Amino acid sequence: MATKKKVLVGMSGGLDSSVVALLLKEQGYDCVGLYLNVWADPTPFNSEDRKKFPQNKCCSIESMMLARSICQKLEMPFYSMNVEEKFKENVVDFFLDGFRQGETPNPCVRCNKTIKFGAMFEKMKELGCDYLATGHYVKLKTDESGKISLHRGKDVGKDQSYFLYNLTQDKLQHLLFPIGDYDKAEVREMARERGLVQVSEKRESQGVCFYPEKTYMPFLQRYLKEGEDFSEGTIETPEGETLGTHKGLPFYTVGQRKGIGVGGGPALFVKKVDQLKNTLIVGSEEELYSKEVEIRETNFLSGEIPSEEEELDIRIRSHGKLSRGRIKKEGEKIKIHFNEPERSVMAGQSLVLYRDTELVGGGILTWN
Repeated sequence: MATKKKVLVGMSGGLDSSVVALLLKEQGYDCVGLYLNVWADPTPFNSEDRKKFPQNKCCSIESMMLARSICQKLEMPFYSMNVEEKFKENVVDFFLDGFRQGETPNPCVRCNKTIKFGAMFEKMKELGCDYLATGHYVKLKTDESGKISLHRGKDVGKDQSYFLYNLTQDKLQHLLFPIGDYDKAEVREMARERGLVQVSEKRESQGVCFYPEKTYMPFLQRYLKEGEDFSEGTIETPEGETLGTHKGLPFYTVGQRKGIGVGGGPALFVKKVDQLKNTLIVGSEEELYSKEVEIRETNFLSGEIPSEEEELDIRIRSHGKLSRGRIKKEGEKIKIHFNEPERSVMAGQSLVLYRDTELVGGGILTWN
C-alpha cells in the first residue's frame, strides 16, 4: 500500500527530517519534500554578534540548500514555501501580544498549530498528498474503532508531544511520525549508515527560531515600545503594600527572584502581573504555589473531555516534571486541580495532560 501513498515531508535541512524522508522512501512511499521559509528578526547585528549566533536558527540559505541536496539524493521532488507573513502574524505577533497582556506565551505550540500542522497541512492537500510527515519524536497508535491516539516518543529527552496537543482526529488520520520509535543516537546512526553524511553530525538548533539569542528578553526590548506596550508601575505585595517601581510588566516572569528591583528584607518572587492596574505582585516563595488553575483554548485529541474522576499526568512546561491531578468542569470553564500544589504557574504557557504515554489534550493557562 505504501507505494500508492504520497507523502509531503517537512524538510528543514536537519538530521531528523532527513531520516524521516529516508525511512519513508525505504518503505515505498512516494515522497515530496517541502522547506518552509519563516520570519526571522531582521535586526542588523554587528560582526561580533554574528560570530555568536546566526540570525535564524532553523531557516537559512545553507539549510535550504542542504534540504534540497537530501531530496536530490533520495530522488524526491523539492518545494520551498514562503510563510514569512503567516508566521509573523500567527507566531511572532502572538508572542509579543502575550507579553503585552502580562502572559508568557509558548511560540512553538502556536507554530505547530498554525504553521506546521496548519499552513503545511493545507499544502499537503493542495499537492494531492495522502500524508504529512515530520521529524517530531512522537508515536501514533490506532485502536479497533479507528480512533488515533498520540504518544510520547521513545527518546524521553527528545519527546515533543507537549507541543502537539492542538491536533485533531481529522488531522491525525493524515500524519506520519517515522522516528518516534527511535532515540536520537539511533537516528544519527541511520543517517551515517545510509550515507547522509551531510546531516549525520549536524548540530541541532536550540531555542526559539525567530530570535538569535538564548533568551527572549533582548527580543522584547527591541520590539516592545515604552509608553505604548509597557510603562513603569508599582511593585506591591498581595495585600496592596507598595514596595517599589517596576520597569514594565513584559520584562518579568512568574517565579523570578533576581532583578525585581526591591532590596532588603526577605527574598521576594514575582507572584503575578496585574495588567489592568499595571502592577507587579510579589511575595514569598510559599505564595508561588497553586493548587488549582484554569485553562482556555482547550483541545482534546479524542474529541472528548476526560471524566472528572480520572487522574491524569500534567505538564506545565515543555520539559518540566509530570505532576498528577484531575479536570474540573465549571460551566464553560475547565479547571485543573493538582494533587500537590504546583510552583510558578505562568499564564500564557500551555498545560498538557497525559494518560500514561498518551497525549490527552491541553490548553493555555490563564490568570485566576
